[in-house]
Amino acid sequence: MSSASNRAARREALEPPLLARRQHLLRQVARLEDDLDWLQTNVESETLEEGQEQALAGVLERLDEHDRAELAAIERALARMRSGEYSSCEQCGQAIPLARQQALPSATLCLPCAAAREAPPRA
Repeated sequence: MSSASNRAARREALEPPLLARRQHLLRQVARLEDDLDWLQTNVESETLEEGQEQALAGVLERLDEHDRAELAAIERALARMRSGEYSSCEQCGQAIPLARQQALPSATLCLPCAAAREAPPRA
């Protein structure tokens, strides 16, 4: 199998789950934003529940940030697919194993580079 057909097969296999996850996250972010808007407009300033509502709003904001980061990673993976760079490690240029991309479709690093990046600095 040629390199171009291998990339096409990989894209065909991995693009649909990325697109589905992106759609799910977009819906989830929209719901969270609606919930935050509701909390901000319906919070009575001197109620006993104010602290709880503020805590919930903070949790929703953090979840929203996490979802946005995941969306950005998915968009980046889709762009890499379109450019033909999807199956290559951004750091070392080696191939990212298919099994890694199946487990983490937004992966941009091979396992050794990802492990090196996450390892604590040596003293």
